Amino acid sequence: MHVNRILNTIVAVAGAALLTSAFVTAAEAQRGPCTTRTEVVSWLDERFDERPAGFGLIGDQAVLELFKSADGTWTVIVTDRNKRTCLVAAGDSWVDIEPPAMPVSTDR
Repeated sequence: MHVNRILNTIVAVAGAALLTSAFVTAAEAQRGPCTTRTEVVSWLDERFDERPAGFGLIGDQAVLELFKSADGTWTVIVTDRNKRTCLVAAGDSWVDIEPPAMPVSTDR
């Protein structure tokens, strides 16, 4: 039961973080070091062995991407319409979780 409480807390914190990030504008997300996407992706691969793990749109202004490694390091980058890529956040101890099962709709 204790493990379930911990997992529920982790899911709640992660969900809140993702929900909060949905309200971040492209300009606010790009306060970190910026360069070309090619340079950032190459650096993440060579330095941390990180690979793309997911992405999402920030309106029609930018693309947010998550990179992660098998060792648990992770980085979030944002690329704007001018193809400028900025580091937004990075850390370690990334843990993948299974998404909750979607209910099957019986409506037709």
